[in-house]
Amino acid sequence: MENSKSNVVSIIKEICKEEEIKVTSLAGDWAFRLEKNGHYNFILGYQFGLNLAVAQNISGDKSIASELLSKQNIPNVEHVCFMNPPMMKYMSQNGCWEEMTSLLHKNNKIVVKDNKGTGGDLVFLVDNQKSLELAAFEVFSKSDSLAISPYYEIEKEYRVIVLDGKVKLIFYKQRPGLIGDGIHTIQELLFDMLKQGKSMYGVGKNINMKKVLKKGEEIPFSWKHNLGQGAKAVVLSEEENSSKIVKERLTNLALQGASCLNLRFASVDIIKVEDEYKILEINSGVMMENFAGQSKENYVKAKEIYKEAIEKMLDFSCDSRYH
Repeated sequence: MENSKSNVVSIIKEICKEEEIKVTSLAGDWAFRLEKNGHYNFILGYQFGLNLAVAQNISGDKSIASELLSKQNIPNVEHVCFMNPPMMKYMSQNGCWEEMTSLLHKNNKIVVKDNKGTGGDLVFLVDNQKSLELAAFEVFSKSDSLAISPYYEIEKEYRVIVLDGKVKLIFYKQRPGLIGDGIHTIQELLFDMLKQGKSMYGVGKNINMKKVLKKGEEIPFSWKHNLGQGAKAVVLSEEENSSKIVKERLTNLALQGASCLNLRFASVDIIKVEDEYKILEINSGVMMENFAGQSKENYVKAKEIYKEAIEKMLDFSCDSRYH
């Protein structure tokens, strides 16, 4: 999709028009210069001019961010970095295959990913030596470093949007798949999806088609939770069971994580495994593109959050931008 046709670009331009902010588009709407009342700031992609550059770079490095969170005793998914062989001269590593293989044997299943990647690209689930080598080859062919983390059977993955020490939005990512109603068989549910023209990509081969799923029981088509790869954003509501307690735990963990990395504006991905909550990663680029595109209500909510961020970007003295 062209940048100019994205939801976020539309939102930025709408806000600037409504608030009488002078906006200059750069690089085909990938970057913007915003100015009002003598103050100016920038947006680059999904990076709004609120975070320090060093904080952005640290949060964008999964391994460093994980190490920093761990040193502050903040629960997170551990990520171990391995440099592309030509880059090892900058590290103390003397080869990496032995340690990578050791992590595989220790955890049985691991996730191999681009250490600085986003959107679920170059992310592989690995459970044997051959798939480990193939995954490493794929990542190293496009990136200077990869990260390895343990694989968890995730019950839910949440995204928490934080702005200046306050949580603005919490939603979980519902993976595409079957949801039982306690009446119909898996075969009948799949046939109904087919009639509706919905994709069934990723459905497992060894499934008992005659089984009736319990009401609310899920069979996901993918192990990934990325919105850009078919997951649906479900805003956490007060009507959900134990919603207040869940929100409190997610809020506290997200605020700890954003504060630890010194980020004013961030999206914090948190996973629930059994009754534990862990930070998966923290993004200084607050991407609500797919969220905004899923409904009119979501678009309005994303616009509300981006508007507040833009107002803060343009409301600083000459010195405050450095603090």
